[in-house]
Amino acid sequence: MTFNVFSDKLQKLIQKKGFLEPTLPQKMGIPHILEGKDVLIIAPTGSGKTEAACLPLFDKIVREHEEPISILYINPLRSLSRDLLDRLFWWADKLDIEVAVRHGDTTQQERKLQSESPPHCLITTPETLASILIGKNMRKHLSHVRYVIVDEIHEIVENKRGVQLSLLLERLKQVAGPFQRIGISATVGDPQKVAAFLSPQALIVNAVGAKHYDIRVEYPKPKPFHREQAAQLFISDITLARMLRLKELIESHTSVITFTNTRETAEILSSRFRALDKELKQEVHHGSLSKESRIDSEQKFKKQQLKSLIATSSLELGIDIGSIDLVVQYLSPRQVSKLIQRVGRAGHRITQKSKGIILSGEEDLFESAVIARKALSGEIEEIRVHDMALDVLATQIIGICLERYDVTSTEVYDIVKNAYPYRNLTYDQFLTVLKFLGSLRLLWLRELTDNTLAIRRSRRSWEHYYENLSMIPDTRQTKIISIVQNEPIGSLDEAFLAEHGEPGSSFICKGRAWRVLRAEEGKVIVEPVIDMDSAIPAWEGELIPVPASIAAEVGVLRQLASRGDADTIQERYNVDKHCLDELIAIAAKSDVVPHSGAFLLEHHKDFIILHTCCGTLVNDTIGRYVAAVLTAETGTSVNMKTDPYRIIFQCHASPKDIKRILEHADKLKETLELAIERSTLFKYRFLHASRRFGIISRKARFDRLGLSRILSQYAGTPVYHETMREVLVDKMDLDEAQRILDKIKKKEIRIQTSTTLSHFGELGLSRHFSEVMKPAMPGSEIF
Repeated sequence: MTFNVFSDKLQKLIQKKGFLEPTLPQKMGIPHILEGKDVLIIAPTGSGKTEAACLPLFDKIVREHEEPISILYINPLRSLSRDLLDRLFWWADKLDIEVAVRHGDTTQQERKLQSESPPHCLITTPETLASILIGKNMRKHLSHVRYVIVDEIHEIVENKRGVQLSLLLERLKQVAGPFQRIGISATVGDPQKVAAFLSPQALIVNAVGAKHYDIRVEYPKPKPFHREQAAQLFISDITLARMLRLKELIESHTSVITFTNTRETAEILSSRFRALDKELKQEVHHGSLSKESRIDSEQKFKKQQLKSLIATSSLELGIDIGSIDLVVQYLSPRQVSKLIQRVGRAGHRITQKSKGIILSGEEDLFESAVIARKALSGEIEEIRVHDMALDVLATQIIGICLERYDVTSTEVYDIVKNAYPYRNLTYDQFLTVLKFLGSLRLLWLRELTDNTLAIRRSRRSWEHYYENLSMIPDTRQTKIISIVQNEPIGSLDEAFLAEHGEPGSSFICKGRAWRVLRAEEGKVIVEPVIDMDSAIPAWEGELIPVPASIAAEVGVLRQLASRGDADTIQERYNVDKHCLDELIAIAAKSDVVPHSGAFLLEHHKDFIILHTCCGTLVNDTIGRYVAAVLTAETGTSVNMKTDPYRIIFQCHASPKDIKRILEHADKLKETLELAIERSTLFKYRFLHASRRFGIISRKARFDRLGLSRILSQYAGTPVYHETMREVLVDKMDLDEAQRILDKIKKKEIRIQTSTTLSHFGELGLSRHFSEVMKPAMPGSEIF
């Protein structure tokens, strides 16, 4: 038995805790960890992954009398650290092991105590690791690190925080020597890539088979008498139908998490529920609420004083909020990995079935059915790693120079090259970034040989490094202070405050309306009001992209529905009779049903709609390419809006022009780069990249900068190339887009044209950003 290998003391604690049998990740992972191997443990929520990683290491510390800090436990969220400390403290306290948390909220007194008397296990974040690596005392303690655990590794592999962490671990290796690496991950579509990211030698422990899911799709349909009530709530009757079904589900279960894709949607649902039924015990939960508000909601939910939390991704990860018997996803989750992670919160224990319901709408019913099928079959999207991020590289080069007074370019390159995202970095590329830092006087460079430079930190190095501990882009936030409680309730982005921050204006936050009394330095004072027509804050953050694989299967399901093939649909997809009828009815409303092998071009007023089933990134790539070519040909601007299933143009061209451009597409990347360079998106990303390179101060305001002048000045430099690389990775899919265009050229994808507006076209024109608010007019929601 797995637990028999532990010391008698730990075995007794395991019995006392009631762990009768090891879970699958514990059974599979613990032996390899005890052997000292680098391990990636992949398992569902509630399967005991944390204990699988920590118990063998705690036992090693006790047996071998390891010095503090011997375990570095890294997780991506501060809020997880709170729960993790509580969870590990029970074991550590009884084993005489010290465990502590260190992140941005840690008090100065706690930091001093950790510096003087470090814990055996330090729980921290990537940003805090970056900070303590250059501290004299903490760096000395970090030299004793023998084990590093990276929790929720799937959360950071795809973004720049993950890139930063990969370099930080290589820097830590210079201090501590080789250490054992253990990754803990939810189910991912590309385990090999995540394992390679963690360590070249990482062994994959895939324990995903232990969890069972019950996921179904529902499509609540409005009734005639809903219209009047919906109008009073400033929502559509379709939204009201979903809300009434959600209310039924909340009232018939003990604890329900309702997930939405955006903070705006969460706020609207919570506020409308307050108007619909004041007795319904629900609150909203997302990252722009104050820490105090979130903790208060979590505690109320855990004590079952609330029936439901309406949340965004803020509750996806393992924050302890008690037992949950149902997860409701409001509208499509857009990705399989998102659905599995969210539904996994229900029936948190591995022996319990996780129950989830997707409340879908007409626009995303097909998508919801496809994602539910893929989730039950374990078909998860592959991940995309930010290879060769030059701004992260620049900051970490400076960090290395702060640790060592004299270092050469070849020594730094050897450290960097060992990090997975920089495995393909050439020495010449590295030198280009290094010399750029020298030109900005962030480092001093001196030539030793033709190919080697001596590097020393400059006075600016310290300030730049501490300003760039975080890879999360800066967005100016203003605290919202309630005059009633005199406590912070949340925060607003600068852009929203500029539009709705005048005294007397009202907005919705924490599920209720507030009126602005006055704005002060760094805060806005508000009072609660009853106002259903308040503005909804537009927080930074974007809708989750729908992968090409999901969009392609939506096309297949559309074809089945258009043929009325009810038997095949019921056999493949977990939809009830009502949903089945709706799928067939929706498809029957259009004479032509677009799918991945047949696109549809239709003309309506000044709109041209290209129907595809290519997914968010591919459609955005193709849409921007076509818009760029049209602009070059006509000399007039082209408005363009995309979603996973269509590209909408507003221009003076004809469908024939767009068809011709698609059939003769050429120089995709070059055309896109020229178009992207002039876009607001590029300027916004360039601003953040410039801050991370130290070109622009983090205190500088976006609207006061001559960005066009700065862009021109730094064209062709590493900051320019990094901005372009970031946009192409985050917003485009060049390879898949090129594959689609090649298929069009070879006639493997047919393009049919129409002069009438199909039902799928109507859905596209009426699609609106907030997903629940009534649009003032279709055009305003498209452009």
